[in-house]
Amino acid sequence: MATQEVIRPVFLPVIIGTPRQGRLTEPAANFVFGEVSKRSDIETELIDIRKIPIRMDDAGEALKNSEFSATVARADGLILVVPEYNHSFPGLLKHVLDTNLKEYIHKAVGVCGVSAGPFGGARMIQSLPQCCANSDWSQFSRTFTSAPRESFSTQPLAK
Repeated sequence: MATQEVIRPVFLPVIIGTPRQGRLTEPAANFVFGEVSKRSDIETELIDIRKIPIRMDDAGEALKNSEFSATVARADGLILVVPEYNHSFPGLLKHVLDTNLKEYIHKAVGVCGVSAGPFGGARMIQSLPQCCANSDWSQFSRTFTSAPRESFSTQPLAK
């Protein structure tokens, strides 16, 4: 009896890693999401951590947002679009990742660093895997983006 191979698209959500108003990360994340969406072999969705209701009055598992946790558990990998803040990454991203450790452990992770400075988020990308060492990310891919305003904005720059 011949077996039939079932092929499904890889599920790779794109996560905007900052809640700040006026963030330059959003246009870069929209670009990444648009490019990933063009591939028929990948299913994706854009997740904005700003929209995840996060409690700060408890610890660990009790803080999880069930919808976000289910999405990360279903994901084959994650694409994080993250700004560099003070040579590192936003604290809320760390909080979201820490409360979902079981869901993203052993996942492939790609990181797009965003920075208005000359290093394109390189220092954030350098520090992120160190602090998430318990996750055992199976693959860690890096992309650098500097000058996101010029690269991704659809509006002319104000002079």
